[in-house]
Amino acid sequence: MKKTLTLLFLLILAAFSVKQADAITFEEAMSQSKPVVLLIHAPWAANVDAVKQAYDAMSVQYGDRYNFTKIDIATKEAQGFNQKYTIYPNLPYVLLFKDNGKFSRYLKQDCVMDEACFKERLDFFLK
Repeated sequence: MKKTLTLLFLLILAAFSVKQADAITFEEAMSQSKPVVLLIHAPWAANVDAVKQAYDAMSVQYGDRYNFTKIDIATKEAQGFNQKYTIYPNLPYVLLFKDNGKFSRYLKQDCVMDEACFKERLDFFLK
């Protein structure tokens, strides 16, 4: 029973951490000093649920070093982003930004879904 309650508490804590990561907008994330991990997705994209799950797991692990945020390019709120940045056709994918957007890196969905690849790219980008 104690193990079950401990596991339940950890799952709730992880879910709360993921919710906090989603609460920040792209503009808010870019205005802060931490690098930004941006998930760009659309509801119709292939593998969107698997990529979101991998992204959410990484946001728990790297939330202290990066600002994590998401943009659904099908929404009205994303229009400004869609005009400013190139939207690649192979949704979903991740963009990394640092130094107020002066440096960026594109991560394909296969890397995002591969925990080792995703971690390697995040660690390298911090240097």
